[in-house]
Amino acid sequence: MTATASTPEGRFLNRVERRAAFLKILGLADYGIYLAPDPHQRKRSIEMLVRLIARQSELPHLSADALARAAEIFTRELEAMQKSLPHDVQYRNRLKKDW
Repeated sequence: MTATASTPEGRFLNRVERRAAFLKILGLADYGIYLAPDPHQRKRSIEMLVRLIARQSELPHLSADALARAAEIFTRELEAMQKSLPHDVQYRNRLKKDW
């Protein structure tokens, strides 16, 4: 990681990693967070989550790469949780993955 913990971007990415670790723990406990069936809505929701995690004072200092990296981290963790959801929810989500 190029950003250090003393920069706004570094603090933001550290915060994202801590929250992703919590999501991973929830996944290990067989909890799942429902993702919207529409891929555009899913992407929009994850991007909103990333922006909500950033502090208002950090937003002007965050690069698009840092926001995209955070969105990738959350997407990876949330998609891994989908196998914990009931099969009917997976079907409604149109998830075409072999768990």
